[in-house]
Amino acid sequence: MTAFRKILCVILAAAMAAAVAGCGKTEEQKRMEQRANEEIFTPDLSGADTVLSAEINASETHQTIRGFGGINYPGWIEDLSEEQRKTAFLNGDGQLGFTVLRIHVDPDRNNWERELETAKYAQEQGAVIFASPWNPPADMCEKFTHNGNPNAQRLKHDRYADYAAHLNDFVTFMRDNGVELYAISIQNEPDYADEWTWWSTDEIMDFIKNYSDAIDCRVMSPEAFQYRKDFYNAILNDEDALSKIDVFGTHFYGTQKHDMAYPLFEEKGAGKELWMTEVYVPDSSTDADVWPQAIEVAVNMHDGLVTGNMQAYVWWYIRRSYGPMKEDGTISKRGYMMAHFSKFVRPEYVRIGATENPVSGVSVSAYKGDGKIVVVAINHTLAKYGQEFKLSGADAISYAESYTTNMNENLARTGNIAHTDDSLSILMGPESVTTVVIETAAAGE
Repeated sequence: MTAFRKILCVILAAAMAAAVAGCGKTEEQKRMEQRANEEIFTPDLSGADTVLSAEINASETHQTIRGFGGINYPGWIEDLSEEQRKTAFLNGDGQLGFTVLRIHVDPDRNNWERELETAKYAQEQGAVIFASPWNPPADMCEKFTHNGNPNAQRLKHDRYADYAAHLNDFVTFMRDNGVELYAISIQNEPDYADEWTWWSTDEIMDFIKNYSDAIDCRVMSPEAFQYRKDFYNAILNDEDALSKIDVFGTHFYGTQKHDMAYPLFEEKGAGKELWMTEVYVPDSSTDADVWPQAIEVAVNMHDGLVTGNMQAYVWWYIRRSYGPMKEDGTISKRGYMMAHFSKFVRPEYVRIGATENPVSGVSVSAYKGDGKIVVVAINHTLAKYGQEFKLSGADAISYAESYTTNMNENLARTGNIAHTDDSLSILMGPESVTTVVIETAAAGE
């Protein structure tokens, strides 16, 4: 062997050893090594139009977060690929960190197996799975006249028990094939059913009170199209019906912020969960990378979590030209808006007190869990703001980092942000979203 070849072999061996050593490191070890080399970053606020202040109070607690995600509907379009599942449900770099998957209850049980592959993968990553039906089996349905339409469809009134058995059969099929559903809905959008099955409030109440006990799973309410509360008011005002519903699910199409608050649920829904289970914003015709329209996704999520006290936020379809993942499997700007919450506000985190609007056009929310405080700040204005966060109700700050998305950056990280025991500041550029992750000894718990 020549001297050159010996040297080359030594170099290659060393490189391989280094690679093996690197592969053996956990994500936490890699993160700590990265931190060890970071200098303290002090934001320059001199160029800010205004310096704002927001109070973050970890002792003021609100709802527990269940998670964020979207639907996979392989009966409609092609199933997520293996790589797309990783992008959706893992939480590394370039991944969304979704923790909720919605699936479809096909009226034809011969199609149920289509749901299994992605559902199994998501569950393996710790995601919760819930299911929604659009239609009962055809033989259970009949035509009737609704709003002048003689071809509207409803469930036959003498087939309610059969429909409950149908839903329970889906729960059992998924369970027998390794997927434990967290909940199953009674009906997708029964109040907007031109292409699927209508239900009246009286019909819903009859089914819940007299037939839903046959479903061996948490039962989700029907999911109204626009957070219209007729179904929910009836359930909340009937103790028998309320005892049989575990999760209230609704959609946000066209729902305005002032309609997201629900005092009756706050009064009577103790022990029940409240989920936003389908939406796309601002529309389905605009490409998901168009900026700053994508910021509307972050604003809608903020409003649902803060004003609506929602515990889950679920997009319509995970992979779509207007969705969080584009058809080529890459994350869109709208996806990065979701990621500002989904990657950092993890299941079982609790929303805490925060100055919601330090100024008009800036929205702030905060959450705690795992010894961290997570703050999501949305600047949907053309101004540049310095933003101070003052923390109370928690141990002293030990470390802080931020992630920013704007027209040109996606989750751009800044590490080792300068801080005192109870405060730090960031610079928010125009039309941007920043998530700040603050570590403390106990995060107020």
